[in-house]
Amino acid sequence: MSAQPEALRLAERLERYDATRSGYARHCYFAAAELRRLHAVNQELLKACRTAIVALKGREHDGFLRAAIAKAEGEQM
Repeated sequence: MSAQPEALRLAERLERYDATRSGYARHCYFAAAELRRLHAVNQELLKACRTAIVALKGREHDGFLRAAIAKAEGEQM
């Protein structure tokens, strides 16, 4: 089982953050929602890149797509 993506971990921490005293609770809620939305978009883009790699079958942009996937997956850890 892989580690939880950093965006989702941060979203959970933002939601648990006791910001009520400082008046930032609303901002934390929206920031957590945006992190989750961006994580979902990232997952869709990774899926599209993997699909394109299969379609290209070793052609010119195969390496570019593999590098993009590696970078995105590295940022999730």
